[in-house]
Amino acid sequence: MPSKMRIRTNRGVVFLAVSSVTLALTGCGTPEPKVSAKGSKEYFAESEYGVKASPRISHLRSNLPRGGGRYQVGKPYKVKGKWYKPAEDPDYKKVGGASWYGDAFHGRLTANGEVYDMMHLTAAHPTMPLPSYARVTNLKNGSSVIVRVNDRGPFANDRIIDLSKRAAQLLDYQHAGVAKVQVEYVGPAPLHGQDESYLLASYRPGGQAPDPSDGLPTGVMIAMNGPTPTAAVGASAVAFSSQPGLQPATSVDGSIKLPAVGPIIPDRPEIGLVLNKGERLVPALSYASDRVRLAAEAFDTIVEPDMTAEDVARSWKQGNNIAASETVMPETGYIVAGSWHSRNEADRQMRALSSYGRVALEQSQQDGMTWYSLSLYPDGRMDLDGMLEAAWDAGASDALVVRN
Repeated sequence: MPSKMRIRTNRGVVFLAVSSVTLALTGCGTPEPKVSAKGSKEYFAESEYGVKASPRISHLRSNLPRGGGRYQVGKPYKVKGKWYKPAEDPDYKKVGGASWYGDAFHGRLTANGEVYDMMHLTAAHPTMPLPSYARVTNLKNGSSVIVRVNDRGPFANDRIIDLSKRAAQLLDYQHAGVAKVQVEYVGPAPLHGQDESYLLASYRPGGQAPDPSDGLPTGVMIAMNGPTPTAAVGASAVAFSSQPGLQPATSVDGSIKLPAVGPIIPDRPEIGLVLNKGERLVPALSYASDRVRLAAEAFDTIVEPDMTAEDVARSWKQGNNIAASETVMPETGYIVAGSWHSRNEADRQMRALSSYGRVALEQSQQDGMTWYSLSLYPDGRMDLDGMLEAAWDAGASDALVVRN
């Protein structure tokens, strides 16, 4: 009988069958399989960019904390001579290159104070509000998924978004490194970060259209509801044709529910899924257990279709929260502290941050206005994560780490 691994979701537990070879390989009296080291397939190359990441605040391979960051849009900022203007644009839709980042940044702080986990469906975008949701579609194969945008970047080669390793796997470009994608803004995301079920259920393989039998009109956009994205959030509500009056509810304390937002949730991925004879899927909310379970099974099939015994053993260990031994990258990245119109304010920030590293002030013109941009470079007194938090505490609320 195969054993089972348990993966926690927001509303329940998803069971993934694991071959008995897993236990045989990891059981008592059996030597642990030796797995040859494989180079990372992610696009980031230290030798090419000359920029490395900040130190990890966690070496765990799984169960990293979710959410816990802050909501921010931010002021215009300048990186490598290019200006970026963060804004909430409900009509944002853009086609361009997507890269992905994995081991090099796993366990490090994101621009809004969350912890990056390469196995969550997250992304970095240069201008979207943090955190927010965006649907990303691989234009080569039509696959799409909603991701949680909680970081800034990319800042190289005119790419428009960086996806986590897991998201790149779902869109099937982790081996290519870069893909041509379409990115659509969906809406603000809750700060708590407990949205894996919502994101996983949004996966649409190969351009699969929503199933008309689910009772929802094709192409419907679910409206946002709630006073502010910074409030605490809970479960979502979606209006079905059989429930014409149902709308996302606002609690008495003014907090909003998890936004029922964006393109309608697909009924199910069809890859690798076999239903028992006579079994029928019925309309369900995006958090319904059947939909989440099937999406998780599809993801498991897509990510590792040809797992070896060694891969299974390693995956089982990681799933049980065993930290992988890995080399911590030395840090040569830097902090973009922000840009100001006032020279006095820039000088004040410069004095405050000079206690944590080497500061550099640059004056430039943008849209007919003078800007003073401040950067902070490590000099051995503090690591990058510490410098980032120090910049936030000093009032540079838009400070971020430039990784690439």
